[in-house]
Amino acid sequence: MNHTSATRAHQSAFGWRRLHDLVPGVFTALIALLLAFMSFSCEGPENFSPIPAEAYSARPSGRLAAGDVIRVSYPGAPELNTTQKIQANGKISLPTIGDVTAEGSSVASLQSQLTGRYQTHLQNPTVLVAVETAASGVYVSGEVIRPGKVPLDRPLTAFDAIMESGGFTKFANPREVVIIRTEGSKVERYGLNLADTISGVSGNAFYLRPYDTVYVKQSRW
Repeated sequence: MNHTSATRAHQSAFGWRRLHDLVPGVFTALIALLLAFMSFSCEGPENFSPIPAEAYSARPSGRLAAGDVIRVSYPGAPELNTTQKIQANGKISLPTIGDVTAEGSSVASLQSQLTGRYQTHLQNPTVLVAVETAASGVYVSGEVIRPGKVPLDRPLTAFDAIMESGGFTKFANPREVVIIRTEGSKVERYGLNLADTISGVSGNAFYLRPYDTVYVKQSRW
């Protein structure tokens, strides 16, 4: 072997030794990078507000609001049946008795009030009230089948609203659902784990308020 060939062989052997020495360090660095990425991905960066006790324990009564369209039915006098939109002043106008304030009442309390008002006008004064279209609603976005507005025409939980939107997509992470709520000038964010609701582990139900936003996050894996 001449001098040039020997030099090349020596350099090649030296290069392989350096590569062999570097491999463990490179492998260790890659593992560390992967673990750091996993740690970052699994970490919940948001700071959520504590969930108020009434969100779980109290069912909202569902008050009527201006803009709601309601159907008023008279079983004893069906010719008086009417559909009314609650005006900006909170009132509806009904046969015989005229203007009635509906805004702020629940459906049940308005029915009771109207039945009392018709006592002297109808032989059967029973009045039934039903919401045709609710002006207020909640908004569902993220990984649901049909994102958009869901009418808040009855007590509605976050899980109910998601089901009204077609349910979770296959990319959804039910463990990471965020409720965004405006409280005066402050925006509150509540984190929910609805996987427990699906599995039946937890029976807690987070009840929504008008104009809440329900955001379903995408699964990281």
